[in-house]
Amino acid sequence: MALEQNWAGANLPTAFPGLSEAQFGTVAEDRLATAIVVKGSGTATVAFPLLDLGFDLYLRRVRTLRVHPLQVKARSFLEPDEQFQVGVVSLHPDPRGYVVFPYVPPPDWQLAPALWAMPIPAFIKLARPHDDGYVFSGWLDRRLPGPADDYLVELAHLDRQWLHRIPGWAAPVHARDLAAESTVDQVGMPATRAFGKFGELWLASQLTRAGLQDVVIAQDRLSVDCVDFVLHDLRSFAMLGLVVHTGTVNSRGVVQFRIRADTFFTDARLDVVFIVCESAGDIAAQSFVIPSSDVSRITTSASDRGVGGYQASFRLDPLAEKMRPYAVPTEDLAATILRRLRR
Repeated sequence: MALEQNWAGANLPTAFPGLSEAQFGTVAEDRLATAIVVKGSGTATVAFPLLDLGFDLYLRRVRTLRVHPLQVKARSFLEPDEQFQVGVVSLHPDPRGYVVFPYVPPPDWQLAPALWAMPIPAFIKLARPHDDGYVFSGWLDRRLPGPADDYLVELAHLDRQWLHRIPGWAAPVHARDLAAESTVDQVGMPATRAFGKFGELWLASQLTRAGLQDVVIAQDRLSVDCVDFVLHDLRSFAMLGLVVHTGTVNSRGVVQFRIRADTFFTDARLDVVFIVCESAGDIAAQSFVIPSSDVSRITTSASDRGVGGYQASFRLDPLAEKMRPYAVPTEDLAATILRRLRR
């Protein structure tokens, strides 16, 4: 978490006027996430893990799976010589990850004009080992030049000095027309937003039980594209994006799902998970895991209230032939997804 930590055994204060340590950590993470989204000018989104397993935020390029886990180590005070010092423990050495060091002083608890955003491999080389972790120190005003200055970012130029320097960040984002030649039909919404959220929460519970301490499930606070969850395997550092949809079986034994076209993209590490509920509200015995690149094979173009999308309708019993390759016993759904994460 983004909490202050005593470094090298120093007797540093750990309480903040009016804020607990946990509250300060949450404030610092929220301030940083907001700054990234604002300075990203629509190109960046930040997901929050459902359970803190070492990384605090997940920075992602919108409409891609270019994901970078962030460990946030914030301070509310500086040393008497105005040096920023912090200890880092339990660091997962993900080569795509960053350690971010913001200074968030009272009484306003706003980000200082500069912060460090350091790739984890670079941090490990620059920081001083201490016990089971590391100690980092530096000056926000660059009074004593050092190698860490290469990663000192001015908040006003966070996009240019950090985001645009991330390898692959500025690469083109290609929107794919999945079903341009299909007939356009007018269709209604198959389920309410609340019902869709039920499916997400149920799936998150299954993945948490299956992944335990080895898998992080992260979700954007505000959805800006089709990605509902980012999964991060803390052993292999593999990532997988999930698009989660929930549908019901109608009176004719047919189920359907619909994906908005303007937020959808394809990626080898992006899967669509379709969860089916029976009329009584129980989860059906079969669910579906569909690679995003295969969506064009099973959908037709559709429009709902002027919004284009990709729709699939199929019979569940007997199961339509086109859906057989993607069918998974619901009891094995979480295990199947984790295998795809680690493949």
